[in-house]
Amino acid sequence: MSVTTTLTVKDVAAVLGIQVEVVRRLIRRGELRASNIGTAAKPMYRIRQAALEKFLDEREVLGVEG
Repeated sequence: MSVTTTLTVKDVAAVLGIQVEVVRRLIRRGELRASNIGTAAKPMYRIRQAALEKFLDEREVLGVEG
């Protein structure tokens, strides 16, 4: 079994420079994949590094908006 790097919601928020609640909203909407290691009533999300990279790749901008 290989070890996968996981991040907390707080970690992802810091990397992206956004608020923790925005990260939770992205997860609830299905835009950012995460695993819930808590309960439905009190979720405790963990995001794989690969999922964060995929999220960013899907939003990559190649041109300049004007």
